[in-house]
Amino acid sequence: MTFLNSIMLFGLIGVSIPIIIHILNRRQARMVDWGAMQFLESSLASRNRRILIEDIILMVIRCALLAALAFALARPFLTAGRLLPGAGGDAQDLAIVIDGSLSMTLRADGASNFQRAVDDAHQLIRSCRAGDAVSLVLAGPVAQPIIPAPISDLQGIHETLDKLAPAGGSMRVLEALNTAMETLSAGTNPAKQIVLITDGQSVGWDLSAQKRWEFLAEAAGAMPTRPVVIVRTLEAPRKWHNVSMSALNFSRAVIGADRPVKITATVANTGEGSIHPEAVELAIDGETVERRTVGVIAGGASGSVVFDHQFDSPGLRVISARIACDDDLPGDNEMARVVNVLGTLPVLIVEGASSTDPLEGDADFLYLAMALPDENVKTGSPLIAPTVVSAADIASVKRFADYAVVVLADVPRLPGHVAKALADFADKDGGLLIAPGEKADRNFYNKWLGPDGKRLAGGRLARVHTAVPGKRLAHIAPGSINHPAMALLSNASDSDLGSVPIKRHWVIEADEREKSVSVGAILDTGGPYLLQRRLSRGVVLTLATPLDRKFSDLPVRDCYVPLVHELIHYLAAPAQPAMNILPGRQFVYALPASQGPTAEVADPAGRRTAVHLRKRDQHWQATYSLTARPGLYRLILSNDVAARLSSPKSGGPATQSADESARAIPFVVLGDPDESKLDLLADDDYKRAGKFIPLTRVESLGELTAAIRGGVPGSEIWRYIVIAVLALLVAEIVTTRTIAAKRKMHLAEPISFGAETIGRTDTVR
Repeated sequence: MTFLNSIMLFGLIGVSIPIIIHILNRRQARMVDWGAMQFLESSLASRNRRILIEDIILMVIRCALLAALAFALARPFLTAGRLLPGAGGDAQDLAIVIDGSLSMTLRADGASNFQRAVDDAHQLIRSCRAGDAVSLVLAGPVAQPIIPAPISDLQGIHETLDKLAPAGGSMRVLEALNTAMETLSAGTNPAKQIVLITDGQSVGWDLSAQKRWEFLAEAAGAMPTRPVVIVRTLEAPRKWHNVSMSALNFSRAVIGADRPVKITATVANTGEGSIHPEAVELAIDGETVERRTVGVIAGGASGSVVFDHQFDSPGLRVISARIACDDDLPGDNEMARVVNVLGTLPVLIVEGASSTDPLEGDADFLYLAMALPDENVKTGSPLIAPTVVSAADIASVKRFADYAVVVLADVPRLPGHVAKALADFADKDGGLLIAPGEKADRNFYNKWLGPDGKRLAGGRLARVHTAVPGKRLAHIAPGSINHPAMALLSNASDSDLGSVPIKRHWVIEADEREKSVSVGAILDTGGPYLLQRRLSRGVVLTLATPLDRKFSDLPVRDCYVPLVHELIHYLAAPAQPAMNILPGRQFVYALPASQGPTAEVADPAGRRTAVHLRKRDQHWQATYSLTARPGLYRLILSNDVAARLSSPKSGGPATQSADESARAIPFVVLGDPDESKLDLLADDDYKRAGKFIPLTRVESLGELTAAIRGGVPGSEIWRYIVIAVLALLVAEIVTTRTIAAKRKMHLAEPISFGAETIGRTDTVR
């Protein structure tokens, strides 16, 4: 029941008005002693009983009149059956939800299921009665209210349907039904129905999410009448052939122009029978750079191809992999990702102490490892650009945000304001590497807290363990390495990391109860070697040894340079802009603009939307929220902003040009690979959903039309109550006049006894 209906029902309080008036208008009789009155007592008692009955009848009629009027204004609805047999259905609000997921584009017999769904919606609207109102929702990864409130302009709805296009991705059923209910809440008809036209794909129904279904049921129960959901399932092909691009992965999170990156494209056979794609094509910014064969893929299986590619310049790049194959669902044959190829990666190294002797300072080996390329680098220009500052001069660093990663190389302790600033840096999106040595003050590190009030290092530095002479030294257990930053060094046959002897190390007690803390590698003597602590957006890594030669000879091993590079790349990843986002998420991109110009975003369908840039901190930000459709988007900038982004330090577009493509910032809204599997719901699945909301499944247009014309069980009864109000009004008038005539209330009949006169209403005793 709506709030307005509830207010109307408060009118029932008015029923008490006739009763109050009756009590106030009762005449107070005056007692007069009269001896002869005893002969009239029986006559007076009979008359008083008749007057009392007449008053009660009149009061009941007036109370019923007010009560019926209040009920009529509240528009009550009979939820079971109809008041009169054979009565037609009342006007209703109807929300049509069309499944716009990728599987609906599957073509059979010359048409797609999406087109069939639109055709069914047209027929459904033609079957609407006078007074019916219709809203429209396009279901996909994000539910889009195309017609956000029920309207009776049926011709306008037909025109809107003709312009509808699939959203792609997977349909999120709960979001779609919630959106449909929101549109129905704006309608005025008490009867509500939702029609979901779908192919029955199981992805997106989330039947195991009981709490969310219960929330949907509560929302439905809060409406004046509980909406009935009618699911129209379109016929899916019994046999189909399809391969899909299910994944596109990169060997590192941070990609530079200094070295090649491995790009792995995974192809899945989601249809029936074996299939042999011609090839998988790798394209960079729309130009094919390589083709590789994938071989025969059996039904339900998958295969992968690996490309090695080195970028020749920094900037944002669109990487796409496409399957050259003719199948039934071409919409999933290509997958795109946007990567930010870096020209430089600024890193700040804070050393506990420096030295005039070669390679004796706390940061000397680190600096060389970062400044010099490792054996995998094919160019002479390393990606990492290190800057070294001593712990005593740390206050000279004005902004940690100018760096992607900060390394503490055996730093004893930090001033309080610097420690707080560095913790905030790591919390936002920076990377912090703590490599404690013999000078590290354990009390400082153990009490150093992050913005969430928890230990920043992720564990407690207990003590420095020194190996006993003659005893076996500690080593990193290769089988214990499970951290992405050390994955390339985990194989003992390819890396000497596991053979590095460790003479001394910190014993670290991990805060294992914290979900944000994890152990990435373990020493074979027990205890963590690498500890990770995740913050809001950034990451802190803590090692059990410093990265110099005081605790081990790691810096002179072959694994040292790749280890340092991988650690820095991993820590720098959160600082990279999110160029591949989930549907419905807001795209945010920082721009070095001196003023707030207006930009545009072109979506995968080519539609353009203006975007206003707003200033945030020291940068201007472009924000865009219309990310319901998976695919490639482009933020198109003005020439001024594009020129600023083309500088080598920005990592943005590499060239300046009047060409619009050179002024575009690409980003991708991700699809759902599971949508290609076409797993259909079973009858039991619909029954499970029906436990939360009234749900009926129909399999033909005729059944759907009949269900809609039948309307919601029940009917509005306010019209009948209005008739009852009129009847009660007439009854009140007739009753009042009849009683008045009998009592002759317009006449005065005094009785005179000498000098004293009393009215007939006096009781004489």
